[in-house]
Amino acid sequence: MALESPYVDICRQLLKGKKLTEITLKGKKYLFNEKQSDFISDMNSKKFFLFSGGRGAGKSLALCIKLYIMCKGFKGIRILLGRKTITDLEKTTLNDFFKIIPANEYEHRVKDGLINFKNGSQIILMGLDAMQSGGIGDIKKAQQKTKSLNIGAYFIDQLEEIEYEVFQSINDTMRMVQTEEGQPDYPRQANMTCNPANFWAFHYFKLNEQMDEDGNWYPKVESDSKLLEVSMLDNKDNLPPDFVSSRLNREESYVRRMVHGEWSLDVLLKGSVFAKEHIKRLETFVKKPARMEEGCEIYEEPRDQEYRMGVDPSEGVVDPSAIVVIDMSGRTVAAFSGMLPIQGLADKVKFLYYKYRKPLIIPESNSAGAALLREIRDLRVYTRKRTDEKWDVETDKLGFRMSWQSKSELISHFQKLLREQIPKVSIRRTVEEMKVFMWKDEARHQGAGASRGFHDDSLIATMLAYWDFHPVKQEELFIAQTKPVIKRTFQYN
Repeated sequence: MALESPYVDICRQLLKGKKLTEITLKGKKYLFNEKQSDFISDMNSKKFFLFSGGRGAGKSLALCIKLYIMCKGFKGIRILLGRKTITDLEKTTLNDFFKIIPANEYEHRVKDGLINFKNGSQIILMGLDAMQSGGIGDIKKAQQKTKSLNIGAYFIDQLEEIEYEVFQSINDTMRMVQTEEGQPDYPRQANMTCNPANFWAFHYFKLNEQMDEDGNWYPKVESDSKLLEVSMLDNKDNLPPDFVSSRLNREESYVRRMVHGEWSLDVLLKGSVFAKEHIKRLETFVKKPARMEEGCEIYEEPRDQEYRMGVDPSEGVVDPSAIVVIDMSGRTVAAFSGMLPIQGLADKVKFLYYKYRKPLIIPESNSAGAALLREIRDLRVYTRKRTDEKWDVETDKLGFRMSWQSKSELISHFQKLLREQIPKVSIRRTVEEMKVFMWKDEARHQGAGASRGFHDDSLIATMLAYWDFHPVKQEELFIAQTKPVIKRTFQYN
């Protein structure tokens, strides 16, 4: 009868709440700091465990050691180890992993992306980028393929590189159970690391919220996650003194985030588009809708005045679509946000259009917007001028065409209105999106966009509603429309 691995007993003790403070691997003794010990030892308090902190905080070492202990202590377990790309995984995480474990204990099958252990345990190596980039069809196909896996745990290094939808897809794979008598059951726990960054995990782990089908965050009914925040200074005994001192001499925001591991929005918002004082002012206008009607948020009932409607369309698969209606004073009066096909979005647009006295509709016309325009072209839709330079001809085109230049103009106009304290935004979702709307260099963001894992649909719809909005001009228009007709003699001669 084969002797039981000492790691089986270690896992049994950890499942009972015991703390592991040190371990010897390949003849080297590793002493854990308090945060590392908490992360490595906790195998069953919560389903999702995130270890967040700055560079040099000892997160990767803790991740690798916990992964090894699980492989050795839970006989026959299958564990997914992922990062954005397989190349990054091999160059960083795997390099650290192989440094600490004995080479005679595993077989690395590079082409198959597998690491097999003698006790039947297995690590599945996976680059997760296929599940979040490319066409929608390719993304869904990759996510569905992953869901066919049956694993007892998973580990992800650098979670900030991974989208929320990928996280959800992998969660569906943790259903493996131990069938061998006398062996501890598999933990079915997700263990992840990240740097403090603007991405979805701030909501999920820090604020203890979850996302609904329409892309909105709301408080969890029951917490299923645990966040452990660590500072570089917790691991300073394992770092060169000059490395630590050089980091401490950087700018304050860097020190707070990457040295102390502080994870808060006021630290993360360097590079944000909108000034904090404007966001703070708008927060005073935020309120709950007076009521819901046909899935739309109604903040104020229609009155005898002009309205404007901004629409940010989506295909209803990855991002939500958004509609925002404002009145002549610059106050938001109605909104919609949700995952809908274009036909469904067109129905919402038409409902609000007829409810609010046929407002001017300003939809984004790119990609999904073109399909929406076909559904609403008979309504009162904003037109832009397009000049054909070859023939020197000017034509009218429906909708707002988003480009690097036009997006910059859209943002600049909204910022101008903010400085004049004109917008009065009642929608909490819009104000929250303003906090994570950042200047970006990536071509797909056209100069600015939401931080990874966040949305900007409601904000874009809001800015579209305010596009070319001038309160004086709106008031003059209203006066002209309501002013009684004066009959002049010459009109009838």
